[in-house]
Amino acid sequence: MRNKMMAAAAAAMVIAAGTALAQSGGVMAVSQGPNTQTYDIPPDSKPQTVIITTRAFKPGESASPHIHHGVELAEVISGTVEVYRKGQKPEIVKAGGSFLIPREAPHDARNIGTDDVQLAVTLVIDKGTAPRTPVDAAQLK
Repeated sequence: MRNKMMAAAAAAMVIAAGTALAQSGGVMAVSQGPNTQTYDIPPDSKPQTVIITTRAFKPGESASPHIHHGVELAEVISGTVEVYRKGQKPEIVKAGGSFLIPREAPHDARNIGTDDVQLAVTLVIDKGTAPRTPVDAAQLK
């Protein structure tokens, strides 16, 4: 009896979700703002793991040079960071802005402001790899 009730409840939730999506014209509840970043995972890629986290930096603090075996997408929630990527000019990103770090690109980020920085970070990395791998600062040049 209990299993039948749970199955009925699950079916009702699936139908309600499908109805809500259909009534919205296929638009998801989370709207995409002007700062939306997308990244298409190549179809021939390895299995991927998604990590969603936050990171805080004190004034002057740096992430230290590193790479990811995948892609990093980050939004600056508060404060100002300077992002360093190999072969590129540093980029200053303020609260409300975002940045993308390509696969295995040596990079670093430093809080250049006087207040703490809060980042919302999403990593899409190869399954089974470390979230970050340190590299020598010389690799940022």
